[in-house]
Amino acid sequence: MKNKIFALGAGLMMLTAWSCREESDVLMTYDHDDALVFNTAKNSFADKFQLMWDGMNQYYTLWDYEAENGLDWDAIYDEYYPQFAALDQRGENETVTDDELMTLMGKVLGQLHDGHFHFDMMNHKTGSKVMCFPLKDKNAKRADFTQTASFRPNLTYFADPANNEIETDANGNPIYMEYSTNMLDVLGPFFNTPGIGYQWIEAKIQELEALTNPTEMQAFQLQQLKELYPALTQFKANPNNISLYNSLQSKYSFLNVPGFNYFEPGFAQEGIRFIYALLKGNIAYFHVSGFSMSYYLNEEYSNALFNMSNPDTKNHVEKMKQVWQAWYDAVQQLHKAGTLKGVIIDVRNNQGGLVDDYQYCVGALLPEGGLQIGYHRAKRGYGRYDYSTMMPAVVKTMSGSHEVIDDIPVVLLANCFTVSMGEMSTLGVKIMPNGTVVGKRTWGGLCPLAGNSYNSFNYSGHIGVDGVTPVYGYVPILALFSLDKKVLEGHGIEPDIEVEYNPASSADVQLLQALSVIRDGK
Repeated sequence: MKNKIFALGAGLMMLTAWSCREESDVLMTYDHDDALVFNTAKNSFADKFQLMWDGMNQYYTLWDYEAENGLDWDAIYDEYYPQFAALDQRGENETVTDDELMTLMGKVLGQLHDGHFHFDMMNHKTGSKVMCFPLKDKNAKRADFTQTASFRPNLTYFADPANNEIETDANGNPIYMEYSTNMLDVLGPFFNTPGIGYQWIEAKIQELEALTNPTEMQAFQLQQLKELYPALTQFKANPNNISLYNSLQSKYSFLNVPGFNYFEPGFAQEGIRFIYALLKGNIAYFHVSGFSMSYYLNEEYSNALFNMSNPDTKNHVEKMKQVWQAWYDAVQQLHKAGTLKGVIIDVRNNQGGLVDDYQYCVGALLPEGGLQIGYHRAKRGYGRYDYSTMMPAVVKTMSGSHEVIDDIPVVLLANCFTVSMGEMSTLGVKIMPNGTVVGKRTWGGLCPLAGNSYNSFNYSGHIGVDGVTPVYGYVPILALFSLDKKVLEGHGIEPDIEVEYNPASSADVQLLQALSVIRDGK
């Protein structure tokens, strides 16, 4: 779960060398690439292990829970430090494979429960980054992991007139809206649609090559298209390089390739999908694929991340806003009229995002003033068990005058890939007396994340700098507990009604179950 709020503050500058596993009496700082902290680890597996062990010892927020589950962090040191040190004793021409390093890291970190946590090490023997993601490895063994890894809601069955599951407007049109700024959804048509974009270029090259006596302009156009085509093919193979795509779009705009438009870089980072449908009986369905809602619904956020002066970008943002607004307005107006029969919020495969988004989804149904979903605590010292007291974990709800949906069923759909803010949304519906969670157990990664600047007062945060330091730990800043002060990390939230997703079915059986809860109470 990401948080937009960034605090400025210098970490404590007290540094020391380490050589043994006893807890240090000095607070280390890992929030920047400090040579005194990271340099020796560049060419030593033993020093990488030491940095990982010390950093986790100082920063991790669940050591008491890990100890209750039988993990002895000191014993881990005693067993595995010599094994990492042994890697350094290999000859200059002897390699350490990435698989070998990954296996060893997995043995050290595999017992940890935090669902966000992962640790990277640069294998200086191969030049590769090796990642250990303990909960991903555990969840990969779940039956529903592979089944739902690429899931996205498909309301085709419900939109079919034969099933008559979507309300229609005065003109007989289904009340259904969908829009996405996900990079694959936006750029997919450019590469895959005949008559535009990439396929238009292919066809145009063939057309121009077939000419017996091309004009000077046609010859020039062919030459330019032949330069553009392999460059786009390169981008297609590595679609993360948005700057390459946009530079090509700018350079070759004079060719007037249909559908070849500027792509907002912010969408690569925060592109999501909204779906709204008013299902039969006035049941308002809303799906959000990721919690980046604030970037589309809050002007301050939009202007901070997106180039809103670009007409294409502004159009995408406005269309996203229209889908959410249609759902919100339907909930407000139908409830006010006494005809709203239920609300379905779909956060399946929603892997989290901004805390502030709570107000736009589950929080849009709740009274203003916030909702306590549990408790959290922070690290408050350099010792392994130096934690703060428990503090209420409160998420933001919709402010101002709005309908509070507390008298009709609210159903949330969740699955294995419901993570972080998706799981906080799940907790919120669990707390609602009129709420029901349908689907499968969630991922198990609820502890909040933030930037390294927080470690100056939370004594926790990221260990190192991603892609820069020889080790990097993605470590939450807080531990989150349920209202009854139980740790949900590493396990996830159980649904009230468990329903397997059946990818072979033309109907979404989990959504059908949500409709049954609202219509039949079961």
